[in-house]
Amino acid sequence: MPRTKEYIKEEVLEAATKVFWKRGFKSTSMNDIVSATSLNKHSMYREFENKEGLFLACIDHYVDKSTRFIADILTEKPLGLGNIKAFLKNRIEYASSGECDGCLLINTTVENKTLDDKLNKIVNNKLHGQKTMLHVCLAAAQKNGEIPKEKDCEILADYLMCFLEGLMIVGKTNPTKESLDNITGTMMRAIIK
Repeated sequence: MPRTKEYIKEEVLEAATKVFWKRGFKSTSMNDIVSATSLNKHSMYREFENKEGLFLACIDHYVDKSTRFIADILTEKPLGLGNIKAFLKNRIEYASSGECDGCLLINTTVENKTLDDKLNKIVNNKLHGQKTMLHVCLAAAQKNGEIPKEKDCEILADYLMCFLEGLMIVGKTNPTKESLDNITGTMMRAIIK
């Protein structure tokens, strides 16, 4: 008689995601995962095949949760600069909270040199989705007259992504909210002038 699952996949993914987020893909062992999830190795391999399979499931789990959150902010009507400001405000709050572990995708990108091309491509595709949402808001802001017509919204979206990626890395150093507000203000002036 086949054994029934004695775990909830969502809970396993949540616990494993936290481990990968803190330690990185390469530095996380299956023993670390087993310890964090209380799932035995046999069940882990049966469900996810290997560490990479589990990591990819964790990336999907993380992106699903964070994309809903990001989309809630960046797709609120009316679209424009207000969406970007609200998103930046949220990211500053997180980065200056003293509990910032960065972003799992950004942390994975920083680990890039040691990851294989398949993982890098998946992570980069997930980040591209965020850039697309920012681009839509920038284009709406330009149409609304909030951004000069001569600005290239594609370049501005890349600029914002670089800023956000840096913000998530800096957040791991416990910056003050005031310093992040000042830096963000400077960056926003570059976009709107």
